[in-house]
Amino acid sequence: MKRLLSRRVPVKELATTIIIVVTEGKKTEPQYLEMFQKVHVPPSVKRSAFDLKIIPNGSDPTRVVDEAIQELEILQRVRGKKGSVWAMFDRDDHSRFEEAKNRARSKGVRLAVSNPCFEIWGIYHYQDWQAHIESDKCQNKLGQLCPSYDKNCGKTFTDKDTIKKKCYNAVERAKKSLNSREEEGDPEGNPSTSVHYLIEEILSKVEELTGTTENQENQAPETDADPRP
Repeated sequence: MKRLLSRRVPVKELATTIIIVVTEGKKTEPQYLEMFQKVHVPPSVKRSAFDLKIIPNGSDPTRVVDEAIQELEILQRVRGKKGSVWAMFDRDDHSRFEEAKNRARSKGVRLAVSNPCFEIWGIYHYQDWQAHIESDKCQNKLGQLCPSYDKNCGKTFTDKDTIKKKCYNAVERAKKSLNSREEEGDPEGNPSTSVHYLIEEILSKVEELTGTTENQENQAPETDADPRP
């Protein structure tokens, strides 16, 4: 009787996927992303195949982009790693805002920018807003909508339930903001944000690595409040 030889089938290891985000803010944006990861990325995925690296830069958009470019160059040199590098910053009154965006795009750094500020992304978790708005008013509005956000006490938008249950609402409203500004002939004008590109990238990677799609039924349908000032 011939002896059957068993062959060990090699197990294909998952290459670690990393998304690196260099943020202009040192607190609001990093803490939001940390909470987002906590509620939307399963621990098993974080341990084995996915890494969200958040780097608070705390400077102007050009320096944020410069650091993001450095991170991308490092990532491209590491074998077995795949992913993307993002620069997250606000329009505010930065004189070199457009220059920073153009430099990022020319180097392959992806953008998650907000006009006038990151807080417009926070507002979109709760309601639509299509009227021009200044940064101070944007922060005040988010404070009205999110009791835990206080611009005078650290400007922390880390409401766990809101970030978990209203994320897809925010994505749809952010898409609407960009489409509306495009139709008006003012691409990425005030108000708008492209933070949803980053959020969708993270959710897509989680779906890819787990083979499951997040249940959007938890996203309660909402009737938008009057978006006018």
